[in-house]
Amino acid sequence: MVFWRKKSIVIAEIIIVAAVLSAITMVSFPQIDEHTMSQIVCLEDNDGLNHSDCVIFVDAVYEPENNIVKITYSDNSKMTSLVILEILGMEETFHKEFSQQSFVEIVRFDSAPKYGWASMPVVFSINHEGLGVIELKTEIHPYDEPKPKVIYSVISHSEKQRGDTYTEFMAEIRETEKNKP
Repeated sequence: MVFWRKKSIVIAEIIIVAAVLSAITMVSFPQIDEHTMSQIVCLEDNDGLNHSDCVIFVDAVYEPENNIVKITYSDNSKMTSLVILEILGMEETFHKEFSQQSFVEIVRFDSAPKYGWASMPVVFSINHEGLGVIELKTEIHPYDEPKPKVIYSVISHSEKQRGDTYTEFMAEIRETEKNKP
């Protein structure tokens, strides 16, 4: 009897955690269409170092000859105050924090994962002055394959970020696009 009660509690806790995680991943930028989002997160397959068309570039590239994954983060707006990088699906989750506007992190792997790189998502939790606290999720991909889609979500934002700062930030992005030759 006690065993079933404990098992029921554990199952209920798992369901609650799954529901909370699902709700977090379903949240997206308020009133931002795909075009505007492509100005915030670089969607093209490039190195991100000279990419001034968007605000944030992320990528995670597997180099099989060296058994490493090269994870890149670059914020062209220079408004990032903190990035928490995690690689999920590993026996022990990789976790590292950065306070830079850009970085390249090298992570060693013995080999590609048994169930493919999709089983090991890379998550960037970002504190950004203009966008609030956002999360970007992508997959590791071999260097000779296209860059996977980046999934974005807003975790939280203050009233100021929701109002003037965010509006000004997006207006600045739109103005920059208008002034392109």
